[in-house]
Amino acid sequence: MRETSQDTIALPLSGQAAFVSGGGKGIGRAICLNLAALGASVALTGARDMAAAEATAADIRAGGGQALALPMELADRQSVDAAMERAVVALGRMDIVVNNAGASRRGRLLDLSSEDWAFVFAVQTLGFFHLAVAGARQMIRQGGGGVIIAIAGASALRCYPGNGAYGPSKAAVLSSVQQMAVEWAPHDIRVNAVLPGPIRPAEVDWQAKEPALAEEVGRIPLKRAGTPLEVAQAVAYLASARYVTGQNLVVDGGSTTTWYING
Repeated sequence: MRETSQDTIALPLSGQAAFVSGGGKGIGRAICLNLAALGASVALTGARDMAAAEATAADIRAGGGQALALPMELADRQSVDAAMERAVVALGRMDIVVNNAGASRRGRLLDLSSEDWAFVFAVQTLGFFHLAVAGARQMIRQGGGGVIIAIAGASALRCYPGNGAYGPSKAAVLSSVQQMAVEWAPHDIRVNAVLPGPIRPAEVDWQAKEPALAEEVGRIPLKRAGTPLEVAQAVAYLASARYVTGQNLVVDGGSTTTWYING
């Protein structure tokens, strides 16, 4: 864990260990870097892009933090349990579990195969169950306490034609969050969700490559896309908010209040 001297003010998450799935790029990378900046030691996972996960871990270590990258397949319970075990061995405990990794198979419902529907639910919904249970069991072994956070997506609250399985799988995650929050409250384990809207890196000229999305974003109340850091800040809030559980924190610039996609 990160060392502090008597002359140094302890960071908010000093002494805590975090586990973040899909931490190599985008929102997941921002979550890892921000948790580390707040003092947490971080285990992060990758699946098909371990190079990105390793790079994020290396950046945290270069900044004086503790981090390791682990391979993991969310849909495979043995893989999830093994990754959690390795993280606990390396970091000594587990206090914060963030399920950021996800998957999608585009297609309208009339054209979507059973295999594509099952794949999306296996990663998004079953995968969250696997990781949350693995984290909760470790927290209980430690004597209780901790937080589990799902990155669910604003699509859990509204539908996008052509991405038929994604929204329903994320809506199931929200229900799972509430179930877990109730069942695990006696162990002082909090479970919440963050629901990002349109998120793009601030420094990238994404509008030129995605003009349709740029037009939609121009119609939401804040008239811009969010950044990965803004999602990471919401995660950090929930990691420290001791009286918040079973809740959905929407980070979408107000887009779900306007249903801008139909505007």
